[in-house]
Amino acid sequence: MKILTVVIPTYNVEKYLERCLDSLTYDESILDDLEILVVNDGSKDNSLSIAKKYEKMYSNCIKVIDKENGGHGSTINAGLKVATGKYFRVVDSDDWVNIDDFPMFVKELK
Repeated sequence: MKILTVVIPTYNVEKYLERCLDSLTYDESILDDLEILVVNDGSKDNSLSIAKKYEKMYSNCIKVIDKENGGHGSTINAGLKVATGKYFRVVDSDDWVNIDDFPMFVKELK
């Protein structure tokens, strides 16, 4: 069972998405405890292809959900429907987590 599901609502954020995903996957010791759901909300830029690239690189923890545009709330709801983690968190795709503190956070949740 995954400890933490992180949903990343994604819409036209090709400039920021890699930084967000890099921050979540930086510490390999926690990847087995993470489920990262990138929910693409009908992006018109390269956001979907970037997300799929990371899904291939981290197939054990990243899953891409591609849906028609429905707004921020609909992406969170789409992630909730498939989330398997004990805990749930939203991280916006133009944001990132602190790479020094996030692994400790996940380990504390565990």
